[in-house]
Amino acid sequence: MGLEHATLRGILRSTRPLVSWPLVAALWVTPAWAEQKPPQQAQPAGNISNLAESASSRHQLDSSLDTDEESPPEFTIGPSEPVAPGERRWVRKFERADLTSYFKEGELAKAKAAYDRGLYRKARQILETQDATPPVRYLRAMSALRMGQTALAAEEFASLAEAHPPLRDFCHYEAARAYEKVRKWPEAIRHYDAVSSSARRYEEARFAMARILEKKKQDYAGALAALTPLVQQATPNPNSSVQAEAWLTIARFARYQADYNGEHRAHLAVWALHPFSKQAPLAVKGLRDLPYVPKWKVARAETLLSLHHNREALDMLDKLLPKLEPLPDPLACRAQFAYGTAQRKERKHSLAIRALRPVVEHCQDAALRPRALYVLGYSESVVEPEASIATYLKLAQDYPEHAYADDALFYAAHKSLERGQAAAAMGYLDRLIAHYPDSNFAAEALFQRFWVYRAEGQNDAALEALTRIEDLKGRGSTHESVQRARYWRGRMLLKLGRAEEAHALTERVAAEGAATWYGLLARSRLTHEAPERARAVADRLKVSGGPTEVWPLDAGNLAEDPHFVTGIELMRLEHREGPSELLAVSRKGRSEESIRLLFHILHSSGYTGSARSIAWALRREGLAAPTEAETRLIYSAAYPHSFRNLVVQHSRAARVNPDLMQALIREESAFNPSARSPTGALGLAQLMPATAFAVAKQLNVPLVATSSLLEPQQNIRLGSAYLGSLHRRFAGNPAYAVASYNAGPGAVDRWLSRFPDAELDEWVEQIPVEETRLYVKRVLGSAAAYQMLYGTSALTTLAFGERGSNNAGSR
Repeated sequence: MGLEHATLRGILRSTRPLVSWPLVAALWVTPAWAEQKPPQQAQPAGNISNLAESASSRHQLDSSLDTDEESPPEFTIGPSEPVAPGERRWVRKFERADLTSYFKEGELAKAKAAYDRGLYRKARQILETQDATPPVRYLRAMSALRMGQTALAAEEFASLAEAHPPLRDFCHYEAARAYEKVRKWPEAIRHYDAVSSSARRYEEARFAMARILEKKKQDYAGALAALTPLVQQATPNPNSSVQAEAWLTIARFARYQADYNGEHRAHLAVWALHPFSKQAPLAVKGLRDLPYVPKWKVARAETLLSLHHNREALDMLDKLLPKLEPLPDPLACRAQFAYGTAQRKERKHSLAIRALRPVVEHCQDAALRPRALYVLGYSESVVEPEASIATYLKLAQDYPEHAYADDALFYAAHKSLERGQAAAAMGYLDRLIAHYPDSNFAAEALFQRFWVYRAEGQNDAALEALTRIEDLKGRGSTHESVQRARYWRGRMLLKLGRAEEAHALTERVAAEGAATWYGLLARSRLTHEAPERARAVADRLKVSGGPTEVWPLDAGNLAEDPHFVTGIELMRLEHREGPSELLAVSRKGRSEESIRLLFHILHSSGYTGSARSIAWALRREGLAAPTEAETRLIYSAAYPHSFRNLVVQHSRAARVNPDLMQALIREESAFNPSARSPTGALGLAQLMPATAFAVAKQLNVPLVATSSLLEPQQNIRLGSAYLGSLHRRFAGNPAYAVASYNAGPGAVDRWLSRFPDAELDEWVEQIPVEETRLYVKRVLGSAAAYQMLYGTSALTTLAFGERGSNNAGSR
């Protein structure tokens, strides 16, 4: 609630005949990665001290703010209009039959049944009579392995790795393990080394390779080279136990070679880059009375900040900064930027400004300075808004190719509008739209233009801005941005007397976006303005429309992704690692339909837990037409009834709609009882300790320790009671109550005074804090999703008609 900135036994059994292997093989387009390659050799790492020093020189603080503000949407949305089957251009048409097990029928089914019963010799005997297709060769190798014929299995896996690209990495790894068991060290090393760096088992392969080189060959340089790629990543992951273990192992290699300086540096790497790993205490023990070098202290502070341990980072930097060289010394620049960022994360904006201004004035590091400008601009926007405009413009001017440049122009325009500088703001928005048309801020810039034109009465220009949002392509276009544009276009059309056109558009938003904030708004509008249309939408929501069959779907460029190709092959081979391979697929740059395909493959094969993670990502980015059967499955996975009994019990006691409380918990913690926010909020409902103790006192509930807030029953009880008090304070208005839960009732009082005549939809769009504005939309949209999916209560609508925010309650 803290305020923030922006067993494959159940595999699908198709009724269609099993497709022959040659035909299935022909369906795959051989991707570039599948071309034959020699085993990859690790590059010489140099000495261990240099390796560690290189790691300490990299910035550990990836995100300058509390959220992952640098990440673009994971995928681009699909076509906004339906495409007739005859007009469809398929990239890679994926049918349900493409999931059919290779062992579904015939002799292969008999062989697999024997294998599953542990009759491995019988399985091989059956397979000997079959053509040596990849599925036959795979099951023969697996049978040999289970029979204890390890050398034979190794040879068969090695041969299959070279012959069948979709299983290349899988078979190299299995061959290496088998060769290791029969003590054929060179062969094991060669196959471990052949596992691709993108493979899921790459890290295990590098450790296994290093283990053989160390223990069996006493080749410490070779073992170091095997582990070097694991610690040379551009962005170290502080939560990676693999990286921490690699550094600890490297420290041991250094000690074996009497390289005590290298051992020292490797232990520092664990201490600084992985401070909360299980390896960290061992590293501290290894450091003993050795010095903690300033560079590594800065790296540790940056890591602590990335993990939201702000106070610990500040304490370290407070002691360190006076001992460093003055700016623009590179280490001092890093340290002072980290210090300013920590103050911003603690919302001590004046202190953040004092620390960051010298950084942007004196430090010229092209990786650090634009980020310092960005964080400085944010803190200035809170306490010195006029100065923030100049800072944001400086960032956009000095670093026009930086990922923050479009953000900077947008926030400069936003602050200019707040200060009544509309002409300047429109100029900044024009620059953003012209220079960054594919930016994730392009739709926001166009919407700001609409809002200004609307206020000025320039109706044609306002409508044109909304139409341009609907026409956007790429990552700047999301379902939410399109729904928002259509909703407000409907509002404008009604204002212009074009009621039939307006209501038709509003009805479309109400149906296609039924599980969103704008769908809720649209349904509420129709209830007031066109009740017959509202009833039609409600009837449509009761029974999902559209076809019940989801296939076929287009795999798009997934057909070239090695994890997808391997995952599908393992699924058809009934191997338990198939779902894990599919989850390893990068979702960036994919079409929405291809991501839906991942969901349906996992869901239809019985892997509902894995499918749920895909559904959550889909809903986060936006998903069209929840009234259709196919997408309704995804929504059901994305909106589970976790902790439902507790939610119903305590929300009803607090006079809160259970679906609203369920939605709030979903958005606050994703149903993780142990969730902790950067600002200290805890548990399912993300309660701040001070708030929780105050509510507990009012309820006469004993709250002995803060840790009790991690108990679901206690947390939901207190969270429901707090939301209920806010609901009553704001006369039953759910939007104000939810905004208060996030930003505090005092902030909502100020915003109500600032926009006293705004209707509810207008008021929400004008909430000046982006995080709160988006939070209100997400929570109320999620509440609408729960009502649509489960029919737990009558569909809630929001009241419209009278102007004035205190008249915009809920029904």
